[in-house]
Amino acid sequence: MRLLSLFVAALAVLASGCGPTGPLVRDAPEAGGPTGYPNHSVEQIVAAVAASVAPVTHVAADGDLRFERDGDGQSASFSLRARLADSATVVVRGPLGIEGGRGLLTPDSVVVVNRLAREVLIGPLALADQVVPGASVDGRIARAVLGLLVPETDVAWTLTAADGVYLLTGRVSDAGSRSYTVDPSLWRVTRVVEFGPDGRQSGLQAVEAFDTVDGVVLPRKVRIEGAGTVVELEHRRLVVNPADLRLRFSIPDDYPVYRPGS
Repeated sequence: MRLLSLFVAALAVLASGCGPTGPLVRDAPEAGGPTGYPNHSVEQIVAAVAASVAPVTHVAADGDLRFERDGDGQSASFSLRARLADSATVVVRGPLGIEGGRGLLTPDSVVVVNRLAREVLIGPLALADQVVPGASVDGRIARAVLGLLVPETDVAWTLTAADGVYLLTGRVSDAGSRSYTVDPSLWRVTRVVEFGPDGRQSGLQAVEAFDTVDGVVLPRKVRIEGAGTVVELEHRRLVVNPADLRLRFSIPDDYPVYRPGS
């Protein structure tokens, strides 16, 4: 369906950003496992991850995007501006810096301006779950892209430890289960796998190549899979808690507006 395809593409984009690119800051995180591995409890692991990502409240990110759906791939650059507590905007540009579209993600909706098709799509945030399962909860899309996910505290996780990481697996809803891979040397979630009610893998979020940005460990590369879509992002510039962050977004008056189901 054309609207759903546009929506999926836009949400994939909302997972990151574009604009002027610059070198990603600066220092590699310190190596070495933490004291106590592999004997941390689930509660200790979740608390440590939450504390590690807590200093980040808003982020400006610029980089490169690769989007693939049903064998059709496209590349672009992106600019993301995100307040993790509520909203995010993204601008996507193609060759020569020409804007292809922009999106706004709010606590309850997604708005996409497709400049190539000269149209606007407005849909409920719940549709984001088709790209990133659970995306409609707690700003999960932006957190997934920035490597700031935290395992839920209200899930009965099964914990295993192997190869220097922790694996937390549990049922998150009647629709399926989820597993988090946590690297205790960084106290970051490095991989999330979604499973449907039949036990088959339905989605994947993975991050790698971590750097220390303004004192916070963040990934340079992100991969998100789901609903037949693969999105690969590489951050070229990240700024944590910028003082001048602005979420600017406007809708052209002459673009028709489409709403799913209408």
